[in-house]
Amino acid sequence: MLDAQLLARLERLRFKPRRTHTGALKGERLSKRKGISIEFADFRPYAVGDDTRHLDWKILARLDRPIVKTYRDETELPVYLLLDSSASMQFGNPPKWQLAVQLAAALGYIALCGGDVLFPIALPQSDYRPLPLRGRSMFSRLLLWIKGLQPNGKGLAEGLQQFAHFDLPRGLVVLLTDGLDESFPESLRQVASRGHELILLQILSDAELQPALEGDLRLVDCETEEVKEITATLGVLREYQRRLEEFCQQLSDICRRAGGWYLRLTSDATVHDIVFRHLRRLGVVSLP
Repeated sequence: MLDAQLLARLERLRFKPRRTHTGALKGERLSKRKGISIEFADFRPYAVGDDTRHLDWKILARLDRPIVKTYRDETELPVYLLLDSSASMQFGNPPKWQLAVQLAAALGYIALCGGDVLFPIALPQSDYRPLPLRGRSMFSRLLLWIKGLQPNGKGLAEGLQQFAHFDLPRGLVVLLTDGLDESFPESLRQVASRGHELILLQILSDAELQPALEGDLRLVDCETEEVKEITATLGVLREYQRRLEEFCQQLSDICRRAGGWYLRLTSDATVHDIVFRHLRRLGVVSLP
Protein backbone atom coordinates (compact mmCIF):
# COMPACT_ATOMS: atom_id res chain seq x y z
CA MET A 1 0.00 0.00 0.00
CA LEU A 2 2.91 2.37 0.83
CA ASP A 3 6.53 1.78 -0.10
CA ALA A 4 9.38 1.73 2.44
CA GLN A 5 10.91 4.99 1.20
CA LEU A 6 7.65 6.87 1.71
CA LEU A 7 7.16 5.34 5.15
CA ALA A 8 10.65 6.47 6.17
CA ARG A 9 9.72 10.07 5.30
CA LEU A 10 6.29 9.89 6.91
CA GLU A 11 7.60 8.67 10.27
CA ARG A 12 9.40 11.98 10.78
CA LEU A 13 6.21 14.04 10.52
CA ARG A 14 3.83 15.03 13.32
CA PHE A 15 0.28 16.36 13.36
CA LYS A 16 0.12 20.01 14.42
CA PRO A 17 -3.29 20.72 15.97
CA ARG A 18 -4.11 24.34 16.64
CA ARG A 19 -5.67 23.57 20.01
CA THR A 20 -4.75 21.39 22.98
CA HIS A 21 -6.73 18.15 23.19
CA THR A 22 -6.61 15.90 26.23
CA GLY A 23 -6.39 12.14 25.79
CA ALA A 24 -7.09 9.42 28.30
CA LEU A 25 -3.49 8.51 29.13
CA LYS A 26 -0.10 10.12 29.35
CA GLY A 27 1.61 10.59 26.03
CA GLU A 28 4.18 12.67 24.22
CA ARG A 29 2.26 15.94 23.77
CA LEU A 30 2.21 18.77 26.30
CA SER A 31 -1.17 19.83 27.63
CA LYS A 32 -2.19 22.89 29.65
CA ARG A 33 -3.03 20.76 32.67
CA LYS A 34 -0.65 21.06 35.57
CA GLY A 35 0.95 17.80 36.60
CA ILE A 36 4.25 16.09 37.28
CA SER A 37 6.40 15.80 34.21
CA ILE A 38 9.81 16.73 32.90
CA GLU A 39 8.49 19.97 31.37
CA PHE A 40 8.63 22.95 33.78
CA ALA A 41 5.62 25.32 33.59
CA ASP A 42 5.65 27.97 36.37
CA PHE A 43 6.08 28.87 40.05
CA ARG A 44 3.28 29.40 42.59
CA PRO A 45 3.02 29.82 46.38
CA TYR A 46 2.97 26.64 48.46
CA ALA A 47 -0.46 25.48 49.64
CA VAL A 48 -1.20 22.95 52.38
CA GLY A 49 -1.22 19.48 50.86
CA ASP A 50 1.27 20.23 48.08
CA ASP A 51 4.01 17.70 47.46
CA THR A 52 7.07 19.08 49.27
CA ARG A 53 9.30 17.41 46.67
CA HIS A 54 8.40 20.28 44.33
CA LEU A 55 9.46 23.04 46.70
CA ASP A 56 12.12 25.35 45.29
CA TRP A 57 14.62 25.21 48.14
CA LYS A 58 16.80 27.99 46.75
CA ILE A 59 13.89 30.47 46.78
CA LEU A 60 12.89 29.28 50.27
CA ALA A 61 16.41 29.87 51.57
CA ARG A 62 16.75 33.27 49.89
CA LEU A 63 13.28 34.75 50.49
CA ASP A 64 12.02 32.58 53.36
CA ARG A 65 8.86 31.92 51.32
CA PRO A 66 7.75 28.42 50.26
CA ILE A 67 7.33 28.32 46.47
CA VAL A 68 6.57 25.19 44.45
CA LYS A 69 7.34 24.39 40.82
CA THR A 70 4.49 23.33 38.54
CA TYR A 71 4.87 21.23 35.42
CA ARG A 72 2.98 20.77 32.20
CA ASP A 73 1.37 17.38 32.00
CA GLU A 74 2.06 15.18 28.99
CA THR A 75 -0.95 13.72 27.23
CA GLU A 76 -2.04 11.86 24.12
CA LEU A 77 -3.65 13.47 21.11
CA PRO A 78 -6.76 11.50 20.08
CA VAL A 79 -6.78 11.16 16.27
CA TYR A 80 -10.05 9.90 14.77
CA LEU A 81 -9.41 8.52 11.31
CA LEU A 82 -12.81 8.50 9.58
CA LEU A 83 -12.78 6.63 6.28
CA ASP A 84 -15.85 6.91 4.04
CA SER A 85 -16.68 3.38 2.90
CA SER A 86 -19.93 4.27 1.13
CA ALA A 87 -20.53 2.87 -2.37
CA SER A 88 -19.86 6.18 -4.13
CA MET A 89 -16.17 5.86 -3.20
CA GLN A 90 -15.85 3.12 -5.84
CA PHE A 91 -16.43 5.68 -8.56
CA GLY A 92 -13.69 7.24 -10.73
CA ASN A 93 -10.66 6.23 -12.73
CA PRO A 94 -8.66 5.57 -10.63
CA PRO A 95 -11.34 4.92 -7.99
CA LYS A 96 -11.59 7.43 -5.13
CA TRP A 97 -11.38 4.49 -2.73
CA GLN A 98 -7.84 3.68 -3.88
CA LEU A 99 -6.52 7.10 -2.84
CA ALA A 100 -8.64 7.14 0.33
CA VAL A 101 -7.16 3.90 1.72
CA GLN A 102 -3.61 4.97 0.84
CA LEU A 103 -4.14 8.28 2.66
CA ALA A 104 -5.69 6.47 5.61
CA ALA A 105 -2.57 4.31 5.90
CA ALA A 106 -0.21 7.29 5.54
CA LEU A 107 -1.97 9.59 8.00
CA GLY A 108 -2.52 6.73 10.44
CA TYR A 109 1.20 5.98 10.31
CA ILE A 110 2.04 9.62 11.11
CA ALA A 111 -0.23 9.47 14.17
CA LEU A 112 1.22 6.16 15.40
CA CYS A 113 4.81 7.33 14.96
CA GLY A 114 4.01 10.61 16.71
CA GLY A 115 2.83 8.98 19.93
CA ASP A 116 -0.82 9.86 19.30
CA VAL A 117 -3.69 7.46 19.98
CA LEU A 118 -5.41 6.47 16.74
CA PHE A 119 -9.09 5.52 16.44
CA PRO A 120 -9.81 4.12 12.94
CA ILE A 121 -13.51 4.34 12.07
CA ALA A 122 -15.28 3.37 8.87
CA LEU A 123 -18.31 5.45 7.87
CA PRO A 124 -21.10 4.60 7.87
CA GLN A 125 -21.26 2.17 10.80
CA SER A 126 -23.16 1.91 14.05
CA ASP A 127 -20.36 1.08 16.52
CA TYR A 128 -18.13 3.98 17.58
CA ARG A 129 -16.12 2.11 20.18
CA PRO A 130 -13.08 1.44 18.00
CA LEU A 131 -10.02 -0.26 19.43
CA PRO A 132 -7.42 2.46 20.08
CA LEU A 133 -4.06 1.90 18.38
CA ARG A 134 -0.83 3.15 19.93
CA GLY A 135 2.73 2.97 18.64
CA ARG A 136 4.16 2.19 15.22
CA SER A 137 4.01 -1.54 15.96
CA MET A 138 0.22 -1.22 15.51
CA PHE A 139 0.62 -0.13 11.87
CA SER A 140 0.20 -3.71 10.69
CA ARG A 141 -3.12 -3.90 12.54
CA LEU A 142 -4.20 -0.65 10.88
CA LEU A 143 -3.39 -2.11 7.46
CA LEU A 144 -5.39 -5.26 8.24
CA TRP A 145 -8.36 -3.10 9.24
CA ILE A 146 -8.13 -1.09 6.01
CA LYS A 147 -7.81 -4.18 3.82
CA GLY A 148 -10.89 -5.68 5.44
CA LEU A 149 -13.11 -2.78 4.32
CA GLN A 150 -15.22 -2.59 1.18
CA PRO A 151 -16.82 0.58 -0.23
CA ASN A 152 -20.37 -0.70 -0.32
CA GLY A 153 -22.18 1.20 2.43
CA LYS A 154 -24.66 4.07 2.35
CA GLY A 155 -25.69 6.89 4.66
CA LEU A 156 -22.47 8.93 5.04
CA ALA A 157 -24.18 11.92 6.66
CA GLU A 158 -26.13 9.76 9.09
CA GLY A 159 -23.00 7.86 10.09
CA LEU A 160 -21.09 11.11 10.68
CA GLN A 161 -24.00 12.41 12.76
CA GLN A 162 -23.82 9.32 14.96
CA PHE A 163 -20.08 9.85 15.44
CA ALA A 164 -20.71 13.49 16.42
CA HIS A 165 -23.10 12.47 19.19
CA PHE A 166 -20.99 9.67 20.61
CA ASP A 167 -19.20 10.46 23.88
CA LEU A 168 -15.55 10.62 22.83
CA PRO A 169 -12.66 12.82 24.01
CA ARG A 170 -12.11 15.89 21.86
CA GLY A 171 -9.40 15.43 19.31
CA LEU A 172 -8.31 15.65 15.71
CA VAL A 173 -10.86 14.31 13.21
CA VAL A 174 -9.32 13.31 9.87
CA LEU A 175 -12.14 12.70 7.40
CA LEU A 176 -11.47 11.03 4.03
CA THR A 177 -14.58 11.21 1.83
CA ASP A 178 -16.13 12.49 -1.37
CA GLY A 179 -18.73 14.27 0.78
CA LEU A 180 -21.42 13.67 -1.83
CA ASP A 181 -24.44 13.63 0.45
CA GLU A 182 -26.78 16.62 0.62
CA SER A 183 -26.98 16.32 4.44
CA PHE A 184 -23.20 16.09 4.81
CA PRO A 185 -22.59 19.82 5.59
CA GLU A 186 -24.98 19.74 8.56
CA SER A 187 -23.34 16.56 9.91
CA LEU A 188 -19.94 18.22 9.55
CA ARG A 189 -21.17 21.21 11.59
CA GLN A 190 -22.28 18.85 14.33
CA VAL A 191 -18.81 17.27 14.53
CA ALA A 192 -17.23 20.73 14.76
CA SER A 193 -19.72 21.76 17.48
CA ARG A 194 -18.45 18.93 19.69
CA GLY A 195 -15.08 20.66 19.92
CA HIS A 196 -13.21 18.38 17.54
CA GLU A 197 -10.61 19.84 15.18
CA LEU A 198 -11.43 19.01 11.55
CA ILE A 199 -9.17 17.93 8.68
CA LEU A 200 -11.48 17.31 5.72
CA LEU A 201 -9.85 15.74 2.66
CA GLN A 202 -12.53 15.64 -0.04
CA ILE A 203 -11.68 13.24 -2.86
CA LEU A 204 -13.46 13.66 -6.20
CA SER A 205 -12.88 12.02 -9.57
CA ASP A 206 -12.29 13.90 -12.82
CA ALA A 207 -15.62 12.53 -14.07
CA GLU A 208 -17.37 14.24 -11.14
CA LEU A 209 -15.54 17.52 -11.55
CA GLN A 210 -15.96 17.70 -15.34
CA PRO A 211 -18.46 15.06 -16.51
CA ALA A 212 -18.23 14.16 -20.19
CA LEU A 213 -21.96 13.59 -20.67
CA GLU A 214 -24.16 14.30 -23.63
CA GLY A 215 -27.77 13.68 -24.70
CA ASP A 216 -30.66 11.95 -22.94
CA LEU A 217 -29.41 9.90 -19.99
CA ARG A 218 -30.81 7.73 -17.21
CA LEU A 219 -28.70 8.14 -14.05
CA VAL A 220 -28.88 5.65 -11.17
CA ASP A 221 -27.66 6.48 -7.65
CA CYS A 222 -25.21 3.72 -6.66
CA GLU A 223 -26.26 3.89 -2.99
CA THR A 224 -30.01 4.53 -3.03
CA GLU A 225 -30.76 3.21 -6.55
CA GLU A 226 -32.78 6.38 -7.13
CA VAL A 227 -33.22 7.06 -10.87
CA LYS A 228 -33.05 10.46 -12.58
CA GLU A 229 -33.51 11.10 -16.27
CA ILE A 230 -31.73 14.16 -17.65
CA THR A 231 -30.79 15.76 -20.93
CA ALA A 232 -27.10 16.65 -20.67
CA THR A 233 -26.72 19.96 -22.48
CA LEU A 234 -23.87 22.45 -22.11
CA GLY A 235 -26.11 24.62 -19.94
CA VAL A 236 -27.04 21.73 -17.66
CA LEU A 237 -23.38 20.74 -17.19
CA ARG A 238 -22.41 24.32 -16.38
CA GLU A 239 -25.18 24.53 -13.78
CA TYR A 240 -23.97 21.22 -12.28
CA GLN A 241 -20.42 22.53 -11.99
CA ARG A 242 -21.65 25.78 -10.41
CA ARG A 243 -23.63 23.87 -7.78
CA LEU A 244 -20.71 21.53 -7.10
CA GLU A 245 -18.39 24.51 -6.53
CA GLU A 246 -20.93 26.06 -4.16
CA PHE A 247 -21.22 22.78 -2.26
CA CYS A 248 -17.44 22.40 -1.91
CA GLN A 249 -17.10 26.03 -0.82
CA GLN A 250 -19.71 25.39 1.86
CA LEU A 251 -17.63 22.52 3.23
CA SER A 252 -14.50 24.68 3.15
CA ASP A 253 -16.28 27.47 5.05
CA ILE A 254 -17.49 25.07 7.76
CA CYS A 255 -13.96 23.81 8.34
CA ARG A 256 -12.46 27.31 8.32
CA ARG A 257 -15.01 28.68 10.81
CA ALA A 258 -14.32 25.74 13.11
CA GLY A 259 -10.57 26.40 12.96
CA GLY A 260 -9.88 23.33 10.84
CA TRP A 261 -8.58 22.55 7.37
CA TYR A 262 -10.19 21.66 4.05
CA LEU A 263 -8.45 20.27 0.97
CA ARG A 264 -10.12 19.11 -2.24
CA LEU A 265 -8.28 16.35 -4.08
CA THR A 266 -8.65 14.45 -7.33
CA SER A 267 -8.54 10.66 -7.24
CA ASP A 268 -5.39 10.58 -9.41
CA ALA A 269 -3.34 12.57 -6.88
CA THR A 270 -0.41 10.92 -5.09
CA VAL A 271 -0.01 10.47 -1.35
CA HIS A 272 3.48 11.99 -1.51
CA ASP A 273 2.26 15.25 -3.07
CA ILE A 274 -0.75 15.50 -0.77
CA VAL A 275 1.26 15.06 2.42
CA PHE A 276 4.54 16.78 1.60
CA ARG A 277 3.23 19.61 -0.58
CA HIS A 278 -0.31 20.40 0.48
CA LEU A 279 -0.63 19.26 4.10
CA ARG A 280 2.78 20.63 5.07
CA ARG A 281 1.99 23.94 3.35
CA LEU A 282 -1.29 24.18 5.26
CA GLY A 283 0.46 23.38 8.54
CA VAL A 284 -1.52 20.19 9.17
CA VAL A 285 1.72 18.22 9.57
CA SER A 286 5.31 19.32 10.09
CA LEU A 287 8.68 18.13 11.28
CA PRO A 288 8.99 18.10 15.09
